[in-house]
Amino acid sequence: MASLDKSLDDIISSTRGKRFSGKKKIVGKKQVNKTTLKPKTFQKLANKATARASTLLDSSYATKVVVYGLPKDLKQDSIKEFFQSQVGGVSNIACSYNERGQFKGIATIIFNSAKAASRAVEKYNGAPIDNGSNKLKLELIIDPTKKPLSTRITANAKPTKSLTQRIKAVGVPVKKAGAKGGKPPVKGQAVKGQAKGPKPAKKKAPKREKKTVEQLDQEMADYFEN
Repeated sequence: MASLDKSLDDIISSTRGKRFSGKKKIVGKKQVNKTTLKPKTFQKLANKATARASTLLDSSYATKVVVYGLPKDLKQDSIKEFFQSQVGGVSNIACSYNERGQFKGIATIIFNSAKAASRAVEKYNGAPIDNGSNKLKLELIIDPTKKPLSTRITANAKPTKSLTQRIKAVGVPVKKAGAKGGKPPVKGQAVKGQAKGPKPAKKKAPKREKKTVEQLDQEMADYFEN
């Protein structure tokens, strides 16, 4: 059937079929997560993060503890007396008040040692108060500026010994310069690289006395007579 004999609906339907028949369907396409890391790479990053956190979160010098959730009718002296009797080593305490001068239930306690501060957090963090109507929250404050200077400075490494010094320390004889095969140089023989000593003086032959003409004539006469 020619295209002129077709109806408008047939032409439109055939054209739509050709358009959609040329498209390719993508089935089962995998989605690649660009943020996925290899196990070794992830482990290296985790180790670095752990090392950095350990240096920043060193609690060996943390002596400050903030206590949240205290009853608002408490006095500062009663809070200090409680922690002094139950934990010990309380150096100072400061309570937080609002604009009206009312206690907000927050107290900052400074202990004499980091052990006492850590013990207070372990003992009373999450402890119920007033028959379980509220719970205490203790937070250990780590201040990097309080870190002792001795833990922040590292001494320079000792200079390494040279190979010759290390060999001498073991007791192995070191070859001298100019001696082949490690043999000691012959006595009186100059070693390469060393300054030569003074040369021995040569003995001069005795000078012959000059003879006169008469002496020479007499010697000639004696020679022919013999």
